[in-house]
Amino acid sequence: MKWYKLLLLSLISGLLLGFSWYPHGLPFLIFFALIPLLFMSDGLLKRERGGGFWKGFLFAYPGFLVWNAITTYWICYCTVPGGLAAVILNAMLQALVFAAWHACRRHISTDWHPILLASFWMAFEYLHLNWDLTWPWLNLGNIFAVCPQFVQWYSVTGTFGGTLWVLVCNYLFYMLIRSLSSDKRHAKAYAIAVAAVVVVPIVISCIQYAHYNHKIDKSTPINVAVVQPNTDVWEEEFNMTNTEHAIRMLQTAQPYLNDSTHLVLCPETCMPHSVSMEMLINGTYPSHIPTYGFLPLIDNAIATHPNLNFIIGVSAMTLYDHKATITAMKVGQDQYIDMHNTAICYGPHRYNGHHHKMRLVPGVESLPFPKIFGFLGDLMINLGGTHSSLGKDTCFRIFPITAGEQTVKVSTAICYESIYGELCSRFVRNGAELLTVITNDSWWDDSPGHTQHFEMARLRAVENRRYVVRSANGGTSAVIDPRGNVLKSTKYQERTAFGTTVYAQQHETFYSKYGDLLARIAVGLSFVGLLLVIINRIIKAIQHRRNRS
Repeated sequence: MKWYKLLLLSLISGLLLGFSWYPHGLPFLIFFALIPLLFMSDGLLKRERGGGFWKGFLFAYPGFLVWNAITTYWICYCTVPGGLAAVILNAMLQALVFAAWHACRRHISTDWHPILLASFWMAFEYLHLNWDLTWPWLNLGNIFAVCPQFVQWYSVTGTFGGTLWVLVCNYLFYMLIRSLSSDKRHAKAYAIAVAAVVVVPIVISCIQYAHYNHKIDKSTPINVAVVQPNTDVWEEEFNMTNTEHAIRMLQTAQPYLNDSTHLVLCPETCMPHSVSMEMLINGTYPSHIPTYGFLPLIDNAIATHPNLNFIIGVSAMTLYDHKATITAMKVGQDQYIDMHNTAICYGPHRYNGHHHKMRLVPGVESLPFPKIFGFLGDLMINLGGTHSSLGKDTCFRIFPITAGEQTVKVSTAICYESIYGELCSRFVRNGAELLTVITNDSWWDDSPGHTQHFEMARLRAVENRRYVVRSANGGTSAVIDPRGNVLKSTKYQERTAFGTTVYAQQHETFYSKYGDLLARIAVGLSFVGLLLVIINRIIKAIQHRRNRS
């Protein structure tokens, strides 16, 4: 096959992948999107010296680059270098995975080809969830966020079930097309298999969707006021004091604050100027300083409505007399500081817990591989007066709040954390009965970025069968039920608030208990597959030497 035909196949896959992605795509195009890449691999294998790793990478990369550019170009709205790096590097990683599978095809039985494809790709997605360069935005299972009624079984498998579904469907369609042109005897069997694999999961999910509505426990209502202050992140956020931010927040929420309101949910970094964690916890903050002036205002609101609990995004700092963490920065003689992106819970008894963001945005909130590149942290401080990496939490904290006569356990995922299924399931495993998300998606303007981020929260609701309440600085703020339905949502770039009633859920799903079990199995299969490839290559090398002798 000519090189330009191979390149065209790769580009077609990239376009299909891009046009399947929400908010403007057609999700079920994903079932066909990888087929051109599979035929590209076939074409390379038929060429002399075409089965190598680097040939596979060279021809796969343009397709993955197109996919990343179409779906995540909006990162450039915040930072052009960061956006370009995300698109280029993520496409490179995806192409490397495909190239590894392509290179292994010649050295292992054809029966292993689909197993290796699925296991390699799922192992990659799992790695992408759990290393310093994490960027799992385009994990294939996320594609069904806009149609959760078709993936209710995510409560068992999580998004890796969706990734496996996509890969299996693509491979079966690919084999069906091949059989139509070369082996029509098997075409009927492949057609039946394709129909079953596509339709059966959808039917099962629709049945689950119809019946689960009756299983939602409504015995413990929680009345929530959700605030969307719509602060301009470029012009206002750091030019306003925390006191001024609090005044805006409370004025926006005021129509929905009453004696029956249990929780007020405010967005990420709603208070952008750093406050001391020690002072917050001990209640020793200087209330006359504008940085801490938001706390007396909240105290006044709670004095008026004694049942109020606030979850607020703040910029926080922790001081040490030694380098207590790898992210702690030296700021003076025997003085170190950690900066945090934090959610605090503040109620009738003042401080009621905190959660520091655990999954940090690479290059923005964290310096990847700090043990290797940690020396750059001080350099960044000296040049720009900023920190190299935020401090992270070490456990999955839950906020106990009083709702009527019941104590309800609430968790808060901060921004980026809400795309990590297993992270949210750990909150549930620790007792969370209500999931909340606080975020600030206004950095990306009115682009697909904030919509994609919002839609992913629907998958967290399905996976854990929990209500999800989301507060975003400029939108979309929303309430999502345990089936992934959006019950109420706001418009983007609108200063608003709304009241809603959600219900505490106590049942743990299979996914809540075991997380990304499917992905860990895929990692094991990847090692087995690679071992078989190595053994086969050794056997072939020995046979070749014997034949020559």
